[in-house]
Amino acid sequence: MKIETLVNLTGGELLNRPYISEVVSFTDNVYEVNRGSCFFAINKNDIKEAVKNGAYAIISNKDVDIIDDEIAWIKVDDFKKAVFNIFKYENLKIKIYITDKITASIVKSMNLEKNVVVIEDGFKDLLKALNLNEKFIVTSSKEIKENFANTEEIKSKNIMLTMKTLFKSEYKNTELNLPFVYKKNFSKALNFFENNDLKYTLEFEIERFKPVFINANFEKVEYGKSEKVLITNLKNDEFLIDELNYIIKYTKHANTVVIDKNHQKYLKEKFNFAALIDFQVEFNEREQKGLFDD
Repeated sequence: MKIETLVNLTGGELLNRPYISEVVSFTDNVYEVNRGSCFFAINKNDIKEAVKNGAYAIISNKDVDIIDDEIAWIKVDDFKKAVFNIFKYENLKIKIYITDKITASIVKSMNLEKNVVVIEDGFKDLLKALNLNEKFIVTSSKEIKENFANTEEIKSKNIMLTMKTLFKSEYKNTELNLPFVYKKNFSKALNFFENNDLKYTLEFEIERFKPVFINANFEKVEYGKSEKVLITNLKNDEFLIDELNYIIKYTKHANTVVIDKNHQKYLKEKFNFAALIDFQVEFNEREQKGLFDD
């Protein structure tokens, strides 16, 4: 990308008259800087190392010392906006696959291809996508959906998925670490990979609806080694009602509670399943017994 184009896209101010005329890659990680990189100086202490490693442009949101006048120094107001504008310019002709955030998470966990980028956290994922030529971009970002015309919604497909336990399913004789409630999301992910002839794995797990088995002392124990389990990383969003209905349906003979951050006191009560909404808990450390301890 030409320096003039880079400055215009970022809405930044070119602080010098550089000798170099273009950059060939983008990163905010100083250890990934190579000859020709454009370095986003999130940490200004990394600038000297980035220049040493071959950066052709330094983008900062603060005043910094120009230590090499041959490369470009650009000051911007907003890193995220700058990166998004570069991403938009570079990907106007690339098909972008739009889906929900759970399907996007499953795609990311199943993926075995270097040229598949799932944009979840924004900044870093956008930078990763910028450095690939042949690529498949998957996202649940409303901002991207609203700003791009070249999008395609990932569709679901009919699959034979069976429920094994509350937290596991089975697909083609393979056990999945996936709650059956996400059948439709899994089918979308499969459809994306198979339609595009991309490699994937069935040995995956996602953080949402992740079970954590605990003992009476609120210490983590091995999977299935307790009758007390926390269902973690649930969010109060559009998926929660289906998740809670699923939990209630399949734990109706157990003592099941739903707890948000304002009602954590109920974790001290008796329960078999506790669905945790929008908060994390701290576990007690298990005491390691010595060789001769009883």
